[in-house]
Amino acid sequence: MSVEAPDHVLPETEFQSDVKAAVKAELEEVLDPCSCMSEHPVNIVDLGLVDDIEWDEATRTVTVHLLLTSQRCTYFLDIDDEICERVTELKAVETVDVHQVTSGEIWTADRMAEDERRARRERFERRIEEAGIEPYAERSE
Repeated sequence: MSVEAPDHVLPETEFQSDVKAAVKAELEEVLDPCSCMSEHPVNIVDLGLVDDIEWDEATRTVTVHLLLTSQRCTYFLDIDDEICERVTELKAVETVDVHQVTSGEIWTADRMAEDERRARRERFERRIEEAGIEPYAERSE
């Protein structure tokens, strides 16, 4: 288990702050809208979209930093709304800010929770097999 990992927030990330831990729990209930259109909805923590959670006790403000799968994500405002709605329900929190990471960092599947990556790969392999598609590496042998 990691404690406040600097890379990004994952399901196993533990926070010393009770407020940040509660925020993470709320974020685990926010589903990625694109994944909801598939047969396998994924929450934004498991998907690796939550880059950081900041807590300012003096102003009772939570800031959630998201690295989206695309800088042009048309669902950012929907995700923002749901995060704000859920996190402001926490007693300690007065204000919630959601920021999109625009530092040039790019989301990759490596950011996903290990269990989710494994399940995604298994679904992909099952679809390939069901479709009767021979993987390229096997065709070239």
